[in-house]
Amino acid sequence: MIKNYFKSAWRALLKNRTASAINISGLAVGLGIGIIVIIWITHQFSYDKFHKNYANIYLLMTKSKTNGEIGIGKETPAPLTKQVLNELPEIKTTARTSQPNQQLLRVGEKNIYELGMYAEPTFFDMMTFKTLAGDPRVALNQSGSVVITERTAKKLFGDENPIGKLIDHNNSQVLKVEAVIADVPENSTNQFDVVFPFKDFERENSNWIERWDYYIITTWVQTLHRTDHTLLDKRINGLFHKKQKETGSLFTYPLADLRLYNEFKNGEPSGGRIYAVVLLGVIGLSVLLIACINFMNLTTAQSQRRAKEVGVRKVVGATRWQTIFQFLTEAFLLTLVATVLGISIAKIGLPLLNEVTTSNIPFDLLKGNIWLIFIPLIIFTALVAGSYPAFFLSKFKPTDTLKGISAGKNNKFSLRKVLVTFQFIVSIFLIITSIVIFKQLEFSKGRPVGYNPDNLIQVVAHGEMAEKFTVMKSALLQIPGVSNVTAGNDNLLQFGGSVTGLGWTGKTPDQDFSITMTSVQFDWIKTIGAKIVEGRDFNETYGSDTASCLINEAAVRKMGLKAPVIGKIVGDKEVIGVVGDFIYNNPNSSTAPMIINYGANPMSNFFVRISEHADRKKILQEIEQLVKRQNPNYPFEYRFISEEYQRKFDNMYTAGKLINTISVLAIIISCLGLYGLSAYVAEIRAKEIGIRKVLGANIKQIWSSLSRDFLLPVGLAFLIVTPIAIFAMDLVLSNWEHHVSLSWWIFALAGLIALTISVLTVSYHAIKAALVNPVESLKTE
Repeated sequence: MIKNYFKSAWRALLKNRTASAINISGLAVGLGIGIIVIIWITHQFSYDKFHKNYANIYLLMTKSKTNGEIGIGKETPAPLTKQVLNELPEIKTTARTSQPNQQLLRVGEKNIYELGMYAEPTFFDMMTFKTLAGDPRVALNQSGSVVITERTAKKLFGDENPIGKLIDHNNSQVLKVEAVIADVPENSTNQFDVVFPFKDFERENSNWIERWDYYIITTWVQTLHRTDHTLLDKRINGLFHKKQKETGSLFTYPLADLRLYNEFKNGEPSGGRIYAVVLLGVIGLSVLLIACINFMNLTTAQSQRRAKEVGVRKVVGATRWQTIFQFLTEAFLLTLVATVLGISIAKIGLPLLNEVTTSNIPFDLLKGNIWLIFIPLIIFTALVAGSYPAFFLSKFKPTDTLKGISAGKNNKFSLRKVLVTFQFIVSIFLIITSIVIFKQLEFSKGRPVGYNPDNLIQVVAHGEMAEKFTVMKSALLQIPGVSNVTAGNDNLLQFGGSVTGLGWTGKTPDQDFSITMTSVQFDWIKTIGAKIVEGRDFNETYGSDTASCLINEAAVRKMGLKAPVIGKIVGDKEVIGVVGDFIYNNPNSSTAPMIINYGANPMSNFFVRISEHADRKKILQEIEQLVKRQNPNYPFEYRFISEEYQRKFDNMYTAGKLINTISVLAIIISCLGLYGLSAYVAEIRAKEIGIRKVLGANIKQIWSSLSRDFLLPVGLAFLIVTPIAIFAMDLVLSNWEHHVSLSWWIFALAGLIALTISVLTVSYHAIKAALVNPVESLKTE
């Protein structure tokens, strides 16, 4: 019996090739997007679950109140762990790490940069990373050793056994490889290639490592099972406040939530990546439903052709449920064929999603429990797509169908109109989203940067190069086309260091907030092209500038400094100048307060300003030669600031491209549904159209009569989706401190696009029906 169902289904598929091709294409796109969404969401929920102690690992985080708002930090004072481990029995173990950053490793002539961090031996007790050789816990318990990943081992030593081999680290010390671990999984919160002993970090930073007011260390804790974390947090803060009298507090945050619930608002979790997971899930499901609706509309559009088949089946003894099962079998067969194409679409589309989300998720349908979701998805698609047509076609009465009477002749097809309306609600919403994202991107890129990033080169000062700045500056200024040279601790785009608790002239007791701190050399303002809005820049002719500072306009506003600002004391330094605000860190946020100090110590970033019409390639070659003469053991590393600034928008660009692609696919699939509905109506109204033509109706009148019904779902969809889109876009734009306003024309344009495409789609069948000779439509068998 089942074999016969599949045979009949296959014949029906081949008999109606056009409708089958449209159905398969729509379902393939819907399933392809659905597969991508399943792979990505499954990957997001898999983060860190490979750790055996996953459920009991927590990150110690800080809360600090600033101007009435509570901020969150992931760094804690270094001495804290000893106190916590010794006095709190609920904590099984702790592990401190430094922030991962690029480390130079050299073996012979090989020089590579790898992501490295310092960690305590207990890090590998707490976290589960597969060991391939040696013992990382033993390695991190002794100075002069190093733990590397398999990938790093291959880069440095090829196929040789790396255990016991020596690695030159940052051209400052030689380390012995004592352990090799498997490459850190993509779905790990902690990412690194090299791990150094934390005791080396303590030795290198002995001047502050025991201070309670330095928040630089990342602290992980593993608690006993079923620990009351509300009580634990209170006890941790009791210990903390004995040493640190600030108003801030500490709390434990689960590793299980760190990936998806990674954002906080006023000290409380407020979502994060989970919003992206939900949004992508809703988009994927909506596009799949659009494809299923297409199947319903296109299948019911063929009802006149299938009606006699149903009648004959019932006359020879088929029950309604057998007829329903037959049509569900057809839907299942079409879904299987569409699934094969959908997998190919998913394989092509996943790299685009990886680019948007800066992930590297492999296309592996056999991995994990994906099939436990994937198989139900196929069954769900077949049932949703096939259920309505199956019940609709199976209710035909054989006495009517064999006489040529249509079961839906007098029906207004409200359900199908509802389904088409839903399709266009999704399509118009995606069009609006695309326009808003594009506008926001252009707005963000168009914000004044506050300095001149064009023709500005950042040269990373590795090794002893920073100590040779004076010599390097003189030599660089001798290169034709180089106009200014300076140096700074930070790279202009990302500033890391900040402090709290500073005093300033006129500070009130309720004023305290985080202030970005950086140090620069002379000519920094002039070289980067920033503006001094009050006072002066650092100048070599003033011997007192080491006891002075510059502050930005944001600091002036937040500190509430009254004019004149020059001469005010901030911290222990006198303000000699106010710098115009410039964008750093997040280009979509307001500029944070900053203090700029003159620093006599070596700095890790040189900045070189070149003339506008200079030969960039030639200048770079000369700079490289100079750097390699002064610093032969390090690679030449440089960046154009303007290009690096534009890269901050790459994710937004790619996200916009992804939304645009999905929008186009959704509108195409929706129009296929409209195509099916117009074909259906044109088919059942053929005799009506013939009578209208006999009575004198022209093509325009017939087109208008048929088109009105199809434009109603589009207009209704626009009215429904507009308030929803306004609310959703307001919510999306609230993530940017500086954002565009929602203009009426955005919604009007989206509606016009949907309406235009709909009119063109409907017109095909409307005009085709109007051109049919009434003799053909009015004649009987």
